[in-house]
Amino acid sequence: MIVIIYRGKYLEKKKQDLRRRVTAKGGIISSGLKKLAAYKDEWGELFVFSATCPHLGCVVQWNGDEKTFDCPCHGSRFSKEGKVINGPAISNLKQIQLKDVVGNA
Repeated sequence: MIVIIYRGKYLEKKKQDLRRRVTAKGGIISSGLKKLAAYKDEWGELFVFSATCPHLGCVVQWNGDEKTFDCPCHGSRFSKEGKVINGPAISNLKQIQLKDVVGNA
Protein backbone atom coordinates (compact mmCIF):
# COMPACT_ATOMS: atom_id res chain seq x y z
CA MET A 1 0.00 0.00 0.00
CA ILE A 2 1.30 3.45 -0.91
CA VAL A 3 0.08 6.66 0.70
CA ILE A 4 0.07 9.80 -1.42
CA ILE A 5 -0.13 13.15 0.36
CA TYR A 6 -2.06 15.58 -1.83
CA ARG A 7 -2.98 19.03 -0.54
CA GLY A 8 -2.65 17.81 3.03
CA LYS A 9 -4.92 14.79 2.52
CA TYR A 10 -3.79 11.17 2.71
CA LEU A 11 -4.92 9.02 -0.19
CA GLU A 12 -4.21 5.28 -0.11
CA LYS A 13 -3.44 3.71 -3.46
CA LYS A 14 -2.36 0.26 -4.58
CA LYS A 15 1.23 0.16 -5.79
CA GLN A 16 0.26 -0.75 -9.37
CA ASP A 17 -1.71 2.53 -9.57
CA LEU A 18 1.31 4.73 -8.75
CA ARG A 19 2.27 5.62 -12.34
CA ARG A 20 -1.30 6.52 -13.24
CA ARG A 21 -2.26 8.29 -9.98
CA VAL A 22 0.49 10.91 -9.73
CA THR A 23 -1.01 13.46 -12.11
CA ALA A 24 0.86 16.18 -13.98
CA LYS A 25 2.00 17.63 -10.68
CA GLY A 26 4.43 16.85 -7.91
CA GLY A 27 4.10 15.58 -4.39
CA ILE A 28 5.59 13.59 -1.57
CA ILE A 29 4.81 9.88 -1.48
CA SER A 30 5.15 7.61 1.53
CA SER A 31 6.18 4.07 0.66
CA GLY A 32 6.57 2.15 3.88
CA LEU A 33 9.01 4.19 5.95
CA LYS A 34 10.47 5.89 2.88
CA LYS A 35 9.51 9.39 1.77
CA LEU A 36 9.75 9.95 -1.97
CA ALA A 37 9.49 13.11 -4.03
CA ALA A 38 7.59 12.51 -7.29
CA TYR A 39 6.79 14.61 -10.33
CA LYS A 40 4.88 13.59 -13.45
CA ASP A 41 5.47 15.86 -16.42
CA GLU A 42 3.00 16.88 -19.11
CA TRP A 43 4.11 13.95 -21.31
CA GLY A 44 3.37 11.43 -18.58
CA GLU A 45 6.96 10.70 -17.58
CA LEU A 46 7.29 10.08 -13.85
CA PHE A 47 10.39 11.24 -11.95
CA VAL A 48 10.93 9.82 -8.45
CA PHE A 49 13.60 10.93 -5.98
CA SER A 50 14.44 10.45 -2.35
CA ALA A 51 12.59 13.21 -0.46
CA THR A 52 15.55 13.53 1.91
CA CYS A 53 17.47 16.77 1.42
CA PRO A 54 21.18 15.95 0.91
CA HIS A 55 22.19 18.94 3.09
CA LEU A 56 21.11 17.76 6.56
CA GLY A 57 18.45 15.13 5.93
CA CYS A 58 15.18 17.06 6.27
CA VAL A 59 12.22 15.98 4.14
CA VAL A 60 11.55 18.29 1.20
CA GLN A 61 8.08 19.60 0.38
CA TRP A 62 6.41 20.15 -2.99
CA ASN A 63 5.93 23.80 -3.97
CA GLY A 64 3.13 23.71 -6.54
CA ASP A 65 3.39 27.41 -7.38
CA GLU A 66 7.07 27.24 -8.32
CA LYS A 67 7.04 23.54 -9.31
CA THR A 68 10.02 22.86 -7.06
CA PHE A 69 10.87 20.64 -4.12
CA ASP A 70 11.80 22.92 -1.21
CA CYS A 71 13.55 22.04 2.03
CA PRO A 72 11.83 23.68 5.01
CA CYS A 73 14.91 23.42 7.25
CA HIS A 74 17.54 25.57 5.54
CA GLY A 75 15.95 26.73 2.29
CA SER A 76 17.50 24.45 -0.32
CA ARG A 77 15.42 24.26 -3.49
CA PHE A 78 15.39 21.56 -6.15
CA SER A 79 13.88 21.56 -9.63
CA LYS A 80 11.08 19.16 -10.52
CA GLU A 81 13.87 17.02 -12.03
CA GLY A 82 15.63 16.87 -8.63
CA LYS A 83 18.50 19.24 -9.50
CA VAL A 84 19.77 21.84 -7.00
CA ILE A 85 18.49 25.36 -7.70
CA ASN A 86 19.54 27.04 -4.44
CA GLY A 87 21.74 25.83 -1.56
CA PRO A 88 23.00 25.24 1.00
CA ALA A 89 22.62 21.74 -0.52
CA ILE A 90 25.36 21.12 -3.08
CA SER A 91 24.10 17.84 -4.54
CA ASN A 92 20.88 16.83 -6.29
CA LEU A 93 18.11 14.70 -4.84
CA LYS A 94 18.89 11.01 -5.26
CA GLN A 95 16.93 9.57 -8.19
CA ILE A 96 14.90 6.43 -7.49
CA GLN A 97 13.89 4.00 -10.22
CA LEU A 98 10.12 3.45 -10.30
CA LYS A 99 10.58 -0.32 -10.56
CA ASP A 100 12.43 -0.21 -7.21
CA VAL A 101 9.56 1.70 -5.56
CA VAL A 102 6.83 -0.57 -6.89
CA GLY A 103 8.86 -3.74 -6.31
CA ASN A 104 9.50 -2.93 -2.64
CA ALA A 105 6.20 -1.29 -1.72
